[in-house]
Amino acid sequence: MSASSGSKVLTDYILDSSKGKAGKRLIVLLVKGILAGIYIAIGAIASLKLSANIAIPGLGDFLGAVVFPIGVIAVLIMQAELFTSDCMVMTSVYARKTKVRNVFKFLFLILIANLIGAIFMALLTRFSGIFNEATAQLVIDKAIHKVNMPLGTLLTSAILCNIIVCTGICLGYTCKEEIAKIAVLWLSIAVFVLSGTEHVVANMYYLFAALLMGGALPATGILYNLAIAAIGNFIGGGVIIAGLNYLLACKDVPKDIAERAV
Repeated sequence: MSASSGSKVLTDYILDSSKGKAGKRLIVLLVKGILAGIYIAIGAIASLKLSANIAIPGLGDFLGAVVFPIGVIAVLIMQAELFTSDCMVMTSVYARKTKVRNVFKFLFLILIANLIGAIFMALLTRFSGIFNEATAQLVIDKAIHKVNMPLGTLLTSAILCNIIVCTGICLGYTCKEEIAKIAVLWLSIAVFVLSGTEHVVANMYYLFAALLMGGALPATGILYNLAIAAIGNFIGGGVIIAGLNYLLACKDVPKDIAERAV
């Protein structure tokens, strides 16, 4: 299968999926979005506990990256609605199947639903006492770092994050076998975690978990991080990955140019 035919399959899949999302009732989208926030938090909890409690330098972070993908895999397999992957619904705008304002309304709803799921899990984390002192301090340190990141660093990190994540999602979409989907997602999401880039939904959990555990996080800092991370994630997934795949799938490229590119 050529690159353009692979992108065509992917684009058609996203367009078909977009129609299904548009036809769902708001309450269904809200519940699916809340579930996605919960799933991502599950991966984050396991990742934090391993990272904080394994003393061998680097090993904790590596194992944390290995377990984090379970959340994104659950989103894909259970068909929940995650803001970062849903940014690729912009494909329907490029194909002139829907209006950009409708996509923004949809993405805003999913973002709020993801936030509800993340806060719910942060509350459960706080009151269940599953984090020891080392893990609680790690999430607080992470959160303080995130709310103090310079604007340019935060934005570009978020763009890079969703380029990585949506590439993994695209690979998962094009796999026919469930085990293949899981394998490519596991590897790509582990790369995202190891990169340390900014994922808005994961950050929702980190920031509110840290806040509930006594972290000195101003409301403006939380809003700043989540807003810029969301914009960057949208650019990475909705503009770069979705846009370039759409161009590759739907725009004619002269044969001699394509051969020279190879």
